[in-house]
Amino acid sequence: MVDISAELKEKLRFISKCRSEFSDDQIKNIKQFDLSSDVKELVAIDGSYSFLFNISSIWLAIVRVGALTYTFEDGKYILKDNEVVEKAILVSTNEKINDELGAVNKQLFLSTKNAQEQHCEMVNRFRQLMEQEMMFKMSKKLKGGIVAVDGTLTPGFSKWVEMAVEACKDNNNILVGVSKDSNTHAFGSYRTDEEILKKEETWGYVRVPKSFEQKQKGLIYGDVYFAKLHPNAPKWFRIDIATFKDDTNFVFSNLAHYAKFGICIGYIYPLFEAHRYVVTVRQFKDLYEDIILKSAAELNIPMDDVINGLTHIDGLRKGAFHEFLDQASRGG
Repeated sequence: MVDISAELKEKLRFISKCRSEFSDDQIKNIKQFDLSSDVKELVAIDGSYSFLFNISSIWLAIVRVGALTYTFEDGKYILKDNEVVEKAILVSTNEKINDELGAVNKQLFLSTKNAQEQHCEMVNRFRQLMEQEMMFKMSKKLKGGIVAVDGTLTPGFSKWVEMAVEACKDNNNILVGVSKDSNTHAFGSYRTDEEILKKEETWGYVRVPKSFEQKQKGLIYGDVYFAKLHPNAPKWFRIDIATFKDDTNFVFSNLAHYAKFGICIGYIYPLFEAHRYVVTVRQFKDLYEDIILKSAAELNIPMDDVINGLTHIDGLRKGAFHEFLDQASRGG
């Protein structure tokens, strides 16, 4: 083994210097709020996907998007309704094939050309489009409630977000995007925003500097906040607000009703359940593979090609050579 202890120590010394320079990071203007007197219905929207098959430069994947409608009655969260959409989609890293697959594929291909794993990014954006379409649908359906979407409110190249905002305004709905994790540096520190806020003992909400929003213009829709929705919450979450932007106290005082559940305290409980609802697309992978094998036999596709094309959920082929190297390195 090569002795690099001195080099490691030197790198840690640099990290320590950076930490000491920013040790006084502090967020100002944190505002607290009281719980609203009533509890509005909340629709939680999330999506997930799983790759199934790859041949040459074409990937087959399943995308699942769900919307769960909850009420809060007598101290309990009650599931009132649920909707789910599943789609089998094709993506390709070949430009000519995307031309054949249609306008959406072509647009996603062009917008992800520089992505390291382009096929993954294309499917991820397909998922976002489906979530946004569901968001619009639920924004039209719900009256005087809350529409909460997993992640940031990123418009992309579709009109779904803009249409959902208008529908929520018409129906008097709060529309927010809630990020599970955030690595942004909106407050101008080398530390992430989450790292800085973790030191704050108080709870409440704070808006990020407007300079950050201006840099993100066109990439986000709404005003960006970080919020700790329960005094005992272990972390702050990024929340993008698209409606009721002039009454943020009203927004957070309503959201906080849904952030009391012990397992995920401080996080929107219906979004926790929505995530569990859609991630089953990965748990049912064997069932989808059975359908592929049966369909391939009916279409007279050589079985060797089919078996060799089956992938893991991330799109890598099963039995690829990197797996052999990993197993051999572990002595497996």
